[in-house]
Amino acid sequence: DISGVDSDGFRQDGKNVQPALNVNMTTYRLGALRGFDDGWAAAVSVPWVRNRVTGEIGGLPATGVGGGLGDIAVLGKKTIWTNESDSRAVATVGLELPTGKDDATFARNNAVTNGYYTGGRPRMPLGWQAGDGAVNGYLAVAYGRWMGRVSFVALVATKLHSSGDQDVKIGDIFIASVNGTYGVAKSVAFSLGLTFRTQGDDSYPNAPPPGVRQPALAGTTTHAPVLFIDPSIRVNIANKVTMGIEFRYPIIKPNDGMVPQFNTSFIFYPELF
Repeated sequence: DISGVDSDGFRQDGKNVQPALNVNMTTYRLGALRGFDDGWAAAVSVPWVRNRVTGEIGGLPATGVGGGLGDIAVLGKKTIWTNESDSRAVATVGLELPTGKDDATFARNNAVTNGYYTGGRPRMPLGWQAGDGAVNGYLAVAYGRWMGRVSFVALVATKLHSSGDQDVKIGDIFIASVNGTYGVAKSVAFSLGLTFRTQGDDSYPNAPPPGVRQPALAGTTTHAPVLFIDPSIRVNIANKVTMGIEFRYPIIKPNDGMVPQFNTSFIFYPELF
């Protein structure tokens, strides 16, 4: 799949604090899932990331690109409850490995680009890097039910981050979502979902004084809850390939941190076995 997030401003206490800053984050992801007996499955997800930063932070030039192989995730899935006629619950646990690059730099040296890390290099914030240099964990539980042409899935999930270089840590993420799907025809389905996402603030304990809470860096390392609406359409071709497109719009925008724009994701997956 291909997914992206574009910034629509950076906020602190509901106010736009970085009017000249733009961040574009795009991920190309290749994944595979293999089922086994007794309701077990294993998955791997390999991302290729390109995060582009342009404009200014705190009134000073800040342009850079964090790109390349991202952090590879390996996951295990287990059906923990099932009613074969109409419903199922599945638990997921996984690890994200530090395979991505986490030391991309801004193009210029100045007070803001050197404000995140010690060492005299204008290193980009960890949340804008291709990887985060740490082992992270995934936990999730999903429940799905189907009734003729209609089905729905409810999901709660968390991503738990550990500390990387210079003890920098990305805030832990919690997601709750519900998605309903209607099969218009045998090979075409429409879906509509709501996704609630919240994240703790990023931590830079060794940042040069006055630290990342200074007004010049406001909004670049903080986060707040956001609610998305997610309509999508999927088409199955000859029971061999499924293609789809999903739109994501923030109907409740965060009061702190990056405000996401309306975005589009593309999905493609073949059934190999």
